Amino acid sequence: MAVSQFLRPGSLMEGVQRCLTPDVVQSASSLTGEPEAGTRRTLFGAVPAILSGLTSLVSTQDGASSLAGLIRDGGFGAAADNPRALFAGGSATNSMLDSGGRLLNTIFGSRTSSVTNSLAESGGVGPASATKLLSLTAPLVMGVLAKRATAQGLTTSGLANTLLSEKADIAAALPAGIAQPATGPSIVSPRSEPARAEHSAQPPAAEPARSRSGRNWMPLVVAAVLAFALLMFVRSRAPRNAATQGAAIAREALAKIDLPGGTSISVPEGSINYNLARFLGDNAAQAPKTFVFDHLNFETNSTRLTPDSVATVNDLAAVLKAYPNAQVELVGHTDNTGTPDSNRALSLSRADAVKGTLVNSGVAAERIATKGAGQDQPLTSNDTEDGRARNRRLELNVTGK
Repeated sequence: MAVSQFLRPGSLMEGVQRCLTPDVVQSASSLTGEPEAGTRRTLFGAVPAILSGLTSLVSTQDGASSLAGLIRDGGFGAAADNPRALFAGGSATNSMLDSGGRLLNTIFGSRTSSVTNSLAESGGVGPASATKLLSLTAPLVMGVLAKRATAQGLTTSGLANTLLSEKADIAAALPAGIAQPATGPSIVSPRSEPARAEHSAQPPAAEPARSRSGRNWMPLVVAAVLAFALLMFVRSRAPRNAATQGAAIAREALAKIDLPGGTSISVPEGSINYNLARFLGDNAAQAPKTFVFDHLNFETNSTRLTPDSVATVNDLAAVLKAYPNAQVELVGHTDNTGTPDSNRALSLSRADAVKGTLVNSGVAAERIATKGAGQDQPLTSNDTEDGRARNRRLELNVTGK
């Protein structure tokens, strides 16, 4: 099933799946030891599965309030800011695995195992790998949802209605074997619940009414008190734990690189700017050397960088300014969608756009050459969406140090 056919521009599902870039999928594949194709199917199936569980959760007032509390206090935005770090391994990943496991229990409850097994079967991966991928996707979904709630100022009901408005698209994108739980179309008001006192048994005439009533209601009162205490414990503890883990992944995933001239950058370990800075700082390393950009995206059919991509280019500018002798070439590549001529033009325009941003940041224009390779140098086959995504890239060639 091609999940992309169910995406609507601006939807939550699109927002999460945009985070699952080829390099993120590659990291997830390395983490689980599963093939990239199966890993990608599993991740893209996990997104609607989790969103489906959330639409069920917010169909009640208590569930909507619980989700709003997690969104407000959970600190999951860090997962959306750096999704690759989720799957990079190490203590940060392990922390988020624990947090994600608790989220899955909140979202699916007793259905967690059946959802995981269905996801493993549809993705073609092992159950243990599906569990790991689902557990790490949950914080990512929550992170995108948290950023959406902040950007739009969503209240508890607004958050719930945003999820419920996409219920049909989410259900259509669910992998085979995962059924969306039946939920109402809107949040259930507490006043709509039946009054349980009307169903209590009438005490027999031979026994004092107060004594019999006390015995009938006492277990219910005790159960209600225990349930309320458990709810308060979960709501008070889970957000704090999640916040700590969300902040931890942001701290542990970033590496501080000290640059010549007294400047420094904090970038994900293994990212293009991390590797480039280490290469330029190594006197024994010889040019030429090619680096492929990660987390570099453009608006659809445009040369305009997305906001998170601007940060990547700004860090690149800091590295290049710290090593003023470095000469580089930006080479744009596309998939085979469209004509060869239009693809070459688009790839060159995007390389020029990145150069313009670097020049505006203080890098001398004569140090940067640009080239549009179009569709002529694919990394892999264009027969699949995963392959086309990998072929749409920008490379940086260090031609001189």
